[in-house]
Amino acid sequence: MGYQDEVKADFVTNSAAPSANSYNDNIRSLSDSQVAIAAWFDESTKSFSLFRELFGKIPLFYIHIPDTFFAFSTSLTRLIALKDVQPHLAVDQSRIPAYISLNGHDYTSNASSTFFTKIKCVLPGHLLTVNSQNVSTRPHVQLNPGKWAHLTSTEYNEELARLFKGSVSYASKDCSILGSHLSGGLDSSSVSSALRYLYPDKAIHTFHIPSTSKEADEREYAEAVANHISSKQHFIDPANDNLASLQLATELYGQPENGFLSPATNHKTLKTAQSLGCDVLLNGFGGDSVIGDGSELVIQSFHQKDYELFQELLKKRVNYFSRQRLHPSWDEYDFDKKYHLVLQNALYRRFSASSGSVSKLLQLYREVSPHLNISLSYFFGRALKSLLLRTADMNTKRPGSIIRSDLRADPGSVEPNFPQSLRGDLPANFQELLNDVFHPQVIRTQEQDFVLSCHYGVSNRAPFMDKELFELNMAIPNILKFGDGIGRAHFRESMKGILIDKVRTRGNKATVSSSEGEKMALDLYRESQDYLDDSQEVWMYVDRAKFQEQVKIAQNSKIPFAQKTTTYALITRTISLSVWLNWLKSKGYNS
Repeated sequence: MGYQDEVKADFVTNSAAPSANSYNDNIRSLSDSQVAIAAWFDESTKSFSLFRELFGKIPLFYIHIPDTFFAFSTSLTRLIALKDVQPHLAVDQSRIPAYISLNGHDYTSNASSTFFTKIKCVLPGHLLTVNSQNVSTRPHVQLNPGKWAHLTSTEYNEELARLFKGSVSYASKDCSILGSHLSGGLDSSSVSSALRYLYPDKAIHTFHIPSTSKEADEREYAEAVANHISSKQHFIDPANDNLASLQLATELYGQPENGFLSPATNHKTLKTAQSLGCDVLLNGFGGDSVIGDGSELVIQSFHQKDYELFQELLKKRVNYFSRQRLHPSWDEYDFDKKYHLVLQNALYRRFSASSGSVSKLLQLYREVSPHLNISLSYFFGRALKSLLLRTADMNTKRPGSIIRSDLRADPGSVEPNFPQSLRGDLPANFQELLNDVFHPQVIRTQEQDFVLSCHYGVSNRAPFMDKELFELNMAIPNILKFGDGIGRAHFRESMKGILIDKVRTRGNKATVSSSEGEKMALDLYRESQDYLDDSQEVWMYVDRAKFQEQVKIAQNSKIPFAQKTTTYALITRTISLSVWLNWLKSKGYNS
């Protein structure tokens, strides 16, 4: 396949080579194999094919010029550097508004586009077929959660433990020195602990990024896990080379940074792992989505007007109420008062999700009040507060786009809806889950992680992104996941004897809406001020006045962190876009 020598042998293997089975049997077997990418030529049809596994762990870029040539590579920068490709390079102008608007088809469902019009990426779980004239793509992986439907609740947990350990084992096979991200949360702690369970005598390095924010501080839990598994714990201090890291990432990717915050700390973690000789750096990426927590039951019961089940589920949540920090005297309240607060919070979320006229809100009140004993004054008080907060939040975000008003976003060619294409014959109720697990943002994060793995020589891997593990969790009933209200009860049960109870049974989690995101965005901005002043290309796309408004919002300490998440993303992505446009210019490519 001609992959470059900096890509380790364990990334691309010969396991896709034809076996004694027939040609068609070999192709079909790719659907359930561990093969990451495969390529072959069919002499009978004079066609070339590419396959990419379900979670897109390795990117596969290609360009097809009819009757001229077809080229593909796991590296976009290598592909665009080819002499034959360069005459066909042109920036996809429709990608730029989508990139700095964080919405639209390209953001939510298109996982095949790049920032170049004629260069695409093979969709994960799909088969791409090419002849001299055309390129076609179709899903080649079929999800089958039904094969697990016969299991009992105990058997589900046993099978979950087996598959999870198997995935961690496969992700770390043939590695001498093991590394693992360890945030202190359930996912990364489970991965790190499973490593020790599988390799009782191997050296394990764990990497924790301490938080300066009280809301996001998980150090206590990370240290407890590290001590329990006897890993060598490394604390990664915040990096101070945000702009330089962004420039390096852009040069490696050939595209702007996919993330919403500076990649500097991620680079520093990989460099530290590299200096320690780690072969692999495992992480808990995707755990929340793939495993699930059963909280969908609460929303479903409300929408289905099953208020008895709705109340039953909320009463279970009392012991794990995620907003206890807002109530300093929580531990002194009796159960009824605690339940009333949980009910208020749940109803507030449902009111917030309900948009419409006063008459519709009144209709909603009439439906719920006989069952939930909620007063009219409280109902409309909360509804009005929701409306005011929503308006304030919308004003804070400033429509979510800072594109220049004289630019009209061109939707470009409509690509396949990637998450929807994977559903196949599965019921429609699975679509929301697929949208979450296979969001294009998730796929592009995996692609860029692979590029960084190649650069630093440390394989960055996510054991939760496993087909069988995902299918099993699709099959497990939400009531088993919800458990006694803690959520993810099935996974917690499967981790008995592997993960310490301090983390396994904790019902709270650090919030991402903290000062940490603000600091990272503003640090990058401060480092980039001179750079932005000297750059002209980015202001051809971004409204400079709107960008400065976002900076002022980020700097305003009176605005809650939760209302500034989009602001951080828009600041970071504007700088990322500027870096990429300047990189194109330095390479002689026209933007």
